Amino acid sequence: MTLAQDPGRPSKPTLIARILRAEIRSARRKLGLRLSYRSLRDALPEEWSVPDSDHAKKAEKAAKAICQDFIFAHCHRTYCFGALLAARDGIKLDREVLFIASILHDLGLSEKHKDDPGSFEWVGARLAHKFCIDEGVLEERAELIHNAIALHSSVGIADKLTPEIATLHLGAGVDLFGTRIDEVPTGALSQILKKYPRDEFKACIGGCLQHQARTKPGSYFAAPAALGINKRIVEDLQN
Repeated sequence: MTLAQDPGRPSKPTLIARILRAEIRSARRKLGLRLSYRSLRDALPEEWSVPDSDHAKKAEKAAKAICQDFIFAHCHRTYCFGALLAARDGIKLDREVLFIASILHDLGLSEKHKDDPGSFEWVGARLAHKFCIDEGVLEERAELIHNAIALHSSVGIADKLTPEIATLHLGAGVDLFGTRIDEVPTGALSQILKKYPRDEFKACIGGCLQHQARTKPGSYFAAPAALGINKRIVEDLQN
């Protein structure tokens, strides 16, 4: 595995084509569930609980020290939603890798690093990779965590890669845009939102993302921002 490199801002036609392909795959999925070609299994709470490992605890501590509270809560929800839906799909993945990638995936939006050069996804990926190497995480796992974070906003790309990369992309999509929220059981959703409240999440994350697009016009996120992606951030997942 090699570390994904920051491609900068994709062209408008390229991004639109990726979005359309992703939406077609999503529509096929919904149709399959409606017609019973696909089915969802029940997800046990332990399948989306936070891993109780030293590396997971250290990653959580590192994120807490750097990220604003609303980002820290978003990172937890990203993990919970991603792991839960992966379990419902019967997808096997490394939950420790997913958790570390999830809890560290928005370091590039933190006050400390928001103005670091490069697309915020790759800023966070580099910081997470360094954390992993410093903490003795195996290089292969450190690279996977790097790539999951680097590609977590890459619509039409991340969802076709390894389970951990695809699931981080999915979990973030649930929390931001309500992607597949209808597949999250009501009881589980209530538990997640009670433990990691959204509060003023839409306004807070929207401001962070607008800052990235405005100050880094050549960054990856500047392209979806120009297409109005911020307007699709949902206010309340329970509506």
